[in-house]
Amino acid sequence: MALVLIWNHLPYYYSNDKAVAYIDCHAGPKSRKSCAGYVMRGLWHGGCPVSSAVLPAYGYARILPQVGFKEIPTENYIPMKGDVSVLPHNNNHPYGHIAVYDGKQWVSDFRQGNLLCSKTYRAIGKYQIFRIEDGWHWKHVWTTPSDWYGWVQAYCKDKKINL
Repeated sequence: MALVLIWNHLPYYYSNDKAVAYIDCHAGPKSRKSCAGYVMRGLWHGGCPVSSAVLPAYGYARILPQVGFKEIPTENYIPMKGDVSVLPHNNNHPYGHIAVYDGKQWVSDFRQGNLLCSKTYRAIGKYQIFRIEDGWHWKHVWTTPSDWYGWVQAYCKDKKINL
């Protein structure tokens, strides 16, 4: 038990440049429906110890603040290199969407035309932005059973599995 508690409170050094370089290098021309996996691996390469289990993209809105990211107001928002966008789940996108701004464009498992990467997201218009400075941070990751239940529900809905 003590080992788990220690692991959940370790410091880490984060580099936006390293995260962006990994994501840019691995992004394809079109969606592979794996945005969370690509962004999670990019954050790992930047030094951020996010969960090794890939969560639904919208789940990172709960995790990112626990590893040092700050939510940025979206009013008059100007993107900065390394910013992470989290878009909510909806009927067309049961897992939501997550991407990183590389200084020129939004990138996840593909190079996006803009922040709101589909007609559905442009119609909804909701998103969250998270930012972290280069440097040392603390990891404090705690999720609740209701978080996991919600993520399992999204998976089952997408796969047409009745709970």
